[in-house]
Amino acid sequence: MPEHFVNDQIVESVADVVTLNCGEAPSQSAAMLDVVMAETIGMSMYNAVSRQQSSSMVGSAAVTSACAKMLQTPFPILPPPLPYVVPPSGLQPLPVPPGGLTDAEMIAVAGVDAGAAIDVLAAEAQGSDVTSATAVLQALAKQINAALAALTPAPAPSPAPAPAPSPAQAKRSRPTARPSRTTK
Repeated sequence: MPEHFVNDQIVESVADVVTLNCGEAPSQSAAMLDVVMAETIGMSMYNAVSRQQSSSMVGSAAVTSACAKMLQTPFPILPPPLPYVVPPSGLQPLPVPPGGLTDAEMIAVAGVDAGAAIDVLAAEAQGSDVTSATAVLQALAKQINAALAALTPAPAPSPAPAPAPSPAQAKRSRPTARPSRTTK
């Protein structure tokens, strides 16, 4: 046997290895592609979660900062209320008309009140005393009473009594007695 020949078994085994490598190449590349895709998707999901957490922390920090600024704002200090001033003893309050007023009556009274208030202010501006202011207020009370008397309608007449029902109507309106049933 010459030395330059290779055994057929060796040639077959090398051919089998080459065929095996050629046959496995597409599946190995697809597997590598799947691994790379899985890693890429995992990293993108990790980045999305990380961005969401960072955004949440920034929002919480903004709310905390705004609340801290609101709490640091000083509250305005209100002045104490003014003391009650007692009106002069010579003035008497206006009499309140009896009963409720309608809208038209309230408008008429307000108009008379406004005229009287203007008269009182004019008397005060001229330096009049309490007696003249009281006289103006009494005149105002008379004007109010006159205005109310003019606006108040006459009382309505009382309604006539209802007629008595006829015997036929009374008979129809009576309830009928039903016999009671007792069970033992």
